[in-house]
Amino acid sequence: MTLSIIVPVYNVEKHLERCIKSIIAQGLTDYELILVDDGSTDHSGALCDELQREHSCISVIHQANGGLSAARNTGIVVAKGRYITFVDSDDELCQHTLKENLEYLTCHPEIDMLEYPVEVHADSPQAYRLSFPNETQATDIFADWIRREGYAHCYAWNKIYRTEVWSGTCFPVGAYYEDTAVMPDIVRRCRSIHYSSHGCYRYIKHPGSITTSYRYDKQRQLFENNHRLYIAIKDDATLYTEAMRLWISCLNQLIDLGRCSDADQSDYAAIVEEAERHHPAYKALIKAAPNAATRVKLLPLPVVGLSAYCRAYIALTKPLQP
Repeated sequence: MTLSIIVPVYNVEKHLERCIKSIIAQGLTDYELILVDDGSTDHSGALCDELQREHSCISVIHQANGGLSAARNTGIVVAKGRYITFVDSDDELCQHTLKENLEYLTCHPEIDMLEYPVEVHADSPQAYRLSFPNETQATDIFADWIRREGYAHCYAWNKIYRTEVWSGTCFPVGAYYEDTAVMPDIVRRCRSIHYSSHGCYRYIKHPGSITTSYRYDKQRQLFENNHRLYIAIKDDATLYTEAMRLWISCLNQLIDLGRCSDADQSDYAAIVEEAERHHPAYKALIKAAPNAATRVKLLPLPVVGLSAYCRAYIALTKPLQP
């Protein structure tokens, strides 16, 4: 079998059929579609069974609720395909996305991972397209991924993997932003990565999704995952500028923790202390800033100081609602 498509399912009865329809319409022949019902309490589980009866390519697994990571891990264990990919059950694929990219992989068996475009926050005013240049990286894989700021879009979906790169690896169960925790390890395992300009994953922004929820514990997990990556590369002289760019991103995430409306005074004190303890020389940040992505803002620290900036920024900006 060529491809295993893993779809974790939890209380998505309003979106599931649209998602599955977009997968069935990909024009694939040699594939399996694994629906992992993670203890849904709405009609999603029954809907999975109905879809299985309608399509011979679909298999369904029902399990007690363990979270997104647990559902994906279950799918990985049973997958039979030479390649594996993930689709979240409230998202969808543009036509022929998997077919075109899988054909490329079949012609280039040396590639371990392929990443293709995303429409981020589709169907919302904040929607934007993440595109790639259609090129393959076969040397210095991890450093190149850092230079491309792959950590900023290390989604598990919008990628097709050789199944072997997941051997012995799984998503951390119970963690938030699990993609950011596992993807650096997956990249390190790859012999080559292809960045494709073909197709598109529609990452749809729904009310109540993790991208619209700013609970302190969730956002701290994102900061910690990215900060762990910063620690791993900060002493590599060849990645000096990239490490500074990553720290700017981490610092912004850390400060934004104080904007989460459920953060308390002890959380706030920890944010300021942590920022001051880890903050590198400001001149290093200035050197890195011109090459940083536009989403990264450079802080006016020489004027006000880091602690004062943290306090002013948190106090004067709009709180992030959980």
